[in-house]
Amino acid sequence: MKNITLLFLCALVNGCATETYETASRPEVLVDVEGYAIASCLTMQTSPYLKDQGDGWASLIIQRTEVDLDNLISIAQAVKHENSAGKMAIIRVDDAESGSTRSKALPALYCNEMINTPTVRLAIQNTVTAVLKKHVIWDQSFPAVTEQ
Repeated sequence: MKNITLLFLCALVNGCATETYETASRPEVLVDVEGYAIASCLTMQTSPYLKDQGDGWASLIIQRTEVDLDNLISIAQAVKHENSAGKMAIIRVDDAESGSTRSKALPALYCNEMINTPTVRLAIQNTVTAVLKKHVIWDQSFPAVTEQ
């Protein structure tokens, strides 16, 4: 009887675990354009490793996407403008050995959050809109952004 009950519970749990949920996905062009903005930001950091990673990521996006280079240049310019503001994400780190606290820059977080600044977001939206209109897959449900 215990074995039957255990099998029933396992079947019930497995049945629930296999249930899938639909998620709203973002258009591939949006993912690429946001990725390009983040990659551009990484190329502007002081770390050679981050510069190299950003360059590789941006190159991959350029090779696989159908976005015009002029649009990507406008994104890179918006990122450069935001980067010049110098609003790097910083955290405090406790040094256990010395008992002191120091600041630590988080350039990866900074670059990821940069895509949500008004200047960069506008460049991203303009690029995505141009690509979607060019391919006649323009959907009015795609959120419009206006200059602020």
